[in-house]
This record gives sequence, C-alpha cells and structure tokens, in this order.
Amino acid sequence: MNKSKLQVFLENLFLSGFSLLKVILLSKFRLKLPDSNLHDCLILGNGPSLNGFLKDHASFVENKVLFCVNFFARTDLYPQLKPTNYIITSPEYFQGEEKETWKNDRIRTFKTIVEKTDWKLNLIVPALARKQKEWQKIIRKNSNITIYYFNNTPIEGFESINNLFFSLKLGSPRPHNVLIPSILIALNMRFKKIYLTGTDHSWTKDLFVTEDNEVLLSQKHFYDHQNKEKDEIEKNTDKPQPMYKGGSTEKRKIHEVLIKFVYSFRSYWQIKSYAEHLGIEIYNLTLDSFIDAFPKKRIE
Repeated sequence: MNKSKLQVFLENLFLSGFSLLKVILLSKFRLKLPDSNLHDCLILGNGPSLNGFLKDHASFVENKVLFCVNFFARTDLYPQLKPTNYIITSPEYFQGEEKETWKNDRIRTFKTIVEKTDWKLNLIVPALARKQKEWQKIIRKNSNITIYYFNNTPIEGFESINNLFFSLKLGSPRPHNVLIPSILIALNMRFKKIYLTGTDHSWTKDLFVTEDNEVLLSQKHFYDHQNKEKDEIEKNTDKPQPMYKGGSTEKRKIHEVLIKFVYSFRSYWQIKSYAEHLGIEIYNLTLDSFIDAFPKKRIE
C-alpha cells in the first residue's frame, strides 16, 4: 500500500530531526578533504569484475585520479596503479569491540600501506578513527601519507536537508559499504565526473540459509585468488560466511541482512540526488552491476 503524502511528510520530518540530533552528538565540524583540481576520478570497488575491467581498459584508467578502498594495498595492483586516495571505512578497524583476526588484519593493512607507498597518498578514514592511536602511529612513519577524516553519521529525511548536511560534510547516506562514503567524498571534492568500477553488488545471488538456519553470504572480491601464499586477505572471503553486526561478533539474521542491502541500494539514490544538486555526473562502468541509481557506461 502506498503511503499518503502526510505519512511521507511526517516520516521525513522525524528522520530529518533525528539526523540533526545525530549530527550534533556524533559529527565533527570543519573537516577538510583533499583538493580534486577538477579532474575526473575513478573509484575502484572490490567486486570480482574489477580484474577484467583493469585488463581490458588500462588506457582509460591512466588519466584518472584513482580511489581505492579497504584491503587494496595488500594486492599487487596497489603499487602498480598508485592510487591518489585511499578510503577505509570498516567499523572493525576503529571500534574497541573486535575479534583478534580483525585486529591483525587492521595492523597488517596499515603496515602494508606504509611499506608500499612511495608516492603522495591521501588516506581518508571516519572521524571516529581519531580515538584509535595505534594505526596513526603506524601511518605517520611514512611522510608521503596525509590523513583526512570524514563524518559517516547516517543522514535521512527531506532531500534538501540531506543535501545540506552532505555539502557541509556532516554526514553520509547510511554507510553500509565502503562505496557509499567513497562516492560522497568524491562529490565533496568536486570532481568533474565520477566513474565507478568493480561495483558488482550482486550479493542476493550469493545468499544462503543452512539447515541450522545460519545465514551465510559469499562476499566475492577481485582479490579472492590473489597473493594467497604471501598474504591471506580476509581468508576465504569467496566462501559462504556469516555477516556480523558492525564491529561485533553477533551474526545477522536473514531479515537483517536484507535490510542492510535495502539501505545500501537506497543510499545510492540519495547520492544520485546530491550529485544532481551539484551538477556532477556519476557513471557505473560495471554493466551487470545491481546498482540501479547511476547510468551505466560502456567503455569503447
């Protein structure tokens, strides 16, 4: 049943008011981002299609400002492509509650970034990461790396108010995966055009429920079969595993997994609205991507 205009208005009124409260309590003010110099950028997602794209369209990649995310430094592609911007958003990297494997992955990732980066790099992380000093000590060993912070406070409600919060860098559409804040950051850096690749997002094809009612998901990545002997990145990520809540060890139920997907795909429509407000074009280069908010573009 469709909601009435009054229902929609009241819901948006509540969500905008709640978003304002979250901004006041959680967000940090006057955060700065790197300058884009009005270039075009390419955001490298972690989807398995990234390998084929980079192989077939190397010339397209060459003249773009590159963004990479999460575990990218622990692949052979990192020193080859030398991305300018690196975004890490996983809550298990910066929250106190964690499994030992998450802590080890975090330390290994940051040490790898420090060891491999011999070019100027902008490392962009959530504002809450300021509280964790361990990773900062590691990163500061490399003078090529400049740290920037962004607010990942979830923003919902009236479109015009959402766009205002986004432009002031006070929050983000629900950041349920790293691509969402990555696109928002690129928008706020004012790139002329933003291209996306490795953005498969085809999770629903890889969702399972076992005989014991355990919900499992195969979160496939482009690096699943890379560097296995040298560096096991998220061991067995292409195998069915539970999804956990935030930085905790609590497993998600099927409805919680599906709601997370809903929030993710809805966030892209919020981003699309903000991009149109700014007059910036976003193109999805992954033709079979499940993201339906951005026009898809074939590279000839």
